[in-house]
Amino acid sequence: MQIENNPNYIRTPLYSFGTKTINTGSGIEYCVEYISEDKRQTRLLWFKESGEYIRLKAKHNIYEDTLEAEA
Repeated sequence: MQIENNPNYIRTPLYSFGTKTINTGSGIEYCVEYISEDKRQTRLLWFKESGEYIRLKAKHNIYEDTLEAEA
């Protein structure tokens, strides 16, 4: 499977407020999408270290996991 099509490495943008790619200059590069019109909140789309994609370890359904933890 190609990394570009794997949601564990690259997420598809869900919002239409724009994206920004940040390069730290120390071999780390990542892309975020703005999830609010004022561009104060972002969502990580992908992360690279030394040119290699790093697996995103976010949970798919955070709301459901929160409910289970509260029970």
